[in-house]
Amino acid sequence: MASADDDATVSAALSIHDPQDWPVVLTTSQVADLLLVDRQTILAMIKRGDLPASRVGKPYRIAPEDVWPLVPPGIRDRWPAGPWRDGD
Repeated sequence: MASADDDATVSAALSIHDPQDWPVVLTTSQVADLLLVDRQTILAMIKRGDLPASRVGKPYRIAPEDVWPLVPPGIRDRWPAGPWRDGD
């Protein structure tokens, strides 16, 4: 679900189990939906420095590989090979 501060809309639900289908950059809403947390939690993590993000205008953008450490290990183990697995 997008908000005024998060201008991208999600046309199809993203799955934490299919990272190969994720866009090149994620919005805060997309990350919140993937991790099943509130968007405010993601914003707080960015502000604390726990989640790297870049601003494009007002909205934040997050690289999928920065979401990697936040995904539970049991799910990460089932992910297919891909750029987010570098250093794993």
